[in-house]
Amino acid sequence: MDISLITYDGLPDLDPDDCLLRDELVNRGHKCHTCIWDDDSIDWSRFDISIMRSAWDYHLKQDKFYAWIDKVAAVSKLLNPPEILKWSSHKTYLRELGEAGLPVVETHWVEKGGSADGLFERLRAQKAIVKPAVGLATFGVKKFVLDENGRKDAIAHAQELAKTGEVMIQPFLSSVDDYGERALAFIGGDYSHTIRKTSFQILAPGGHAGETSVPTDPEEVAVAEKVIAYLKERPLYARVDLVRDAEGKPKVLELELVEPSLFFCFSTSAAAMFADALERIVEFHKV
Repeated sequence: MDISLITYDGLPDLDPDDCLLRDELVNRGHKCHTCIWDDDSIDWSRFDISIMRSAWDYHLKQDKFYAWIDKVAAVSKLLNPPEILKWSSHKTYLRELGEAGLPVVETHWVEKGGSADGLFERLRAQKAIVKPAVGLATFGVKKFVLDENGRKDAIAHAQELAKTGEVMIQPFLSSVDDYGERALAFIGGDYSHTIRKTSFQILAPGGHAGETSVPTDPEEVAVAEKVIAYLKERPLYARVDLVRDAEGKPKVLELELVEPSLFFCFSTSAAAMFADALERIVEFHKV
C-alpha cells in the first residue's frame, strides 16, 4: 500500500515516536510518505490510506481542518474515519459520554458568547480548571484557586475564551499531581498499554514530556473499554485519558481520536499491533 502518515509543519519528519510505526510498516513492504496536513500541493489521491498522526495545530485552523478532512476522505481512505475525527475534535463529546452514563470528569459548559457567572459555585472543589472545548496540550488551559480573587480571575478567563468558542470548567483533581493522568492506548479497538502523564504537560514528541510506562490497571481498562464500546465503529487508534476523583474512582478526562501520541516507544508490541489492525481494515474494505 501507499500510505500517508500525516503530521504538521512543526514536526515535518513525524513525531519521532511515530517513526517506530513507519519502520514497522516499511518492513512489511508498504510505502510510507510523511505529509503535512495543510500542504496544499499534496495530491491525496496518490495514497491508498491516509493516517492522521500529529496534526498538532488543527485547533488553530478548525474550519480549514474540517474542509481538509472532507477533501482527503473523498479521494483516500482516511483513518480515523472523518466522522470520528470531527466528533472527537470538539470536547463536547464529554457531555455526550456523560449523558450515556459513562464516568466523565464533572464539567460545566459556557456557550460561545455566554457567561460563566455562577458556574464556579457549583464545583465541589477548591481549585478549578478552565479550558477551551477545542484545543490540545495546555492551549488556553489555566488552573485557579477558588478564593474570591481567584474566582474573579477564573470568570474573566472563561469569558475571554468564550469570545471565540465553548469553554469547559472542571474541578482540579489533586490526583493528577501524585498518581498522575493515565493514558490508555487502544489499537484496532483493543487495549494495548498505559502511560502515566504529568499534569499540564507541554506539547512535545511522544515520550519527551515526562511520561512513564505504568502497569495495566484492570479497573481503568474496564472504564476505557466501555468508552471505546460506545463508539459507533471501532477506531484504528484511540487514547482514553483518565484521572482519579476524590474517591479514587477513574473518570474520563479525554477521549483522543484525532492526533494522540500512542507512545510506541513504551511498548514493544504496539507498532506491530497497529500494522496488524491497519491490514485487517484494508482487507475488510478491499482497498
